[in-house]
This record gives sequence, structure tokens and C-alpha cells, in this order.
Amino acid sequence: MRAWRAGTRIDLTAKEFGVLACLTRQAERVVTKPEIIERVWEEKGAARHANALEVHISALRRKIDRPFRRSSIVTVRGAGYKFVADGCGR
Repeated sequence: MRAWRAGTRIDLTAKEFGVLACLTRQAERVVTKPEIIERVWEEKGAARHANALEVHISALRRKIDRPFRRSSIVTVRGAGYKFVADGCGR
């Protein structure tokens, strides 16, 4: 799986791609952790996958945000995550 940013190819795992797709399809909207888990993980049960989701969010930030000095994936405390297309909106 791969994504592109500023003309740069970014290789992603299947789960990373799934999480990113879930967030970008609902850009600018807060997506809850249970919503993401429901859409990305085959085995259901948000509690079991909450830590894995945080690991994948961290990996995505490392791959799609840090190299470009942008913050596209924003944590909304107590609510979930939001994808901000232009890197603004914190």
C-alpha cells in the first residue's frame, strides 16, 4: 500500500493505509477510535485494538507528517482523531 504527499511516495502497511483512508474520507471531521477500529479491523472489539490504533497513528505521523513538517493527523482529546488536509487546524 502506498500514499503520496508532495510528489513523494510513502509506503504504508495495510492497517496504516486503512486508518489513513478512514480519516481522509471524513476529512475535517472527528472520527472516534471505535469508528476507526470498526472500519479497519476485521476482529471486532474496540478495547482489544485501541493500543494498536495508537501505534498505527504514531507510525502514520512519522511517515506522512514529520518528513513534511506538517500535522495532518490531529488528536482531539476525549473524542478521537481528525485529518486536516492543509496541515492546519490545531
